[in-house]
Amino acid sequence: MSLEELTATAFDDYIVKHEYAVIEFGASWCEPCKHFQQVMLALQSEFSDFAFATIDIDKESKLAEEFQVRSVPAILIIKQGVIVYAESGALSVEVFRELLNQAKMTTQG
Repeated sequence: MSLEELTATAFDDYIVKHEYAVIEFGASWCEPCKHFQQVMLALQSEFSDFAFATIDIDKESKLAEEFQVRSVPAILIIKQGVIVYAESGALSVEVFRELLNQAKMTTQG
């Protein structure tokens, strides 16, 4: 499995298409980003109802600016088009698993 690389032109369609999405804003020079991408890959099959994607902030600077990304990796968890988690910093497999489970349990108002 691999992570989809999103662009600004594909972003909105991607969010509409998937009930649950995890987006990682990162950069090719960012070692913590590379580590977190491995965490995402490790949980991809366990959370098959989630779509996992990355956005390169150097290639998609306007999108990074729109989401006010100040440091990478920056992680968004989106449920039914609504951001339910948005923080910077790489997460362990255990912490990320718990966040994904929590995202599935949240209700939309």
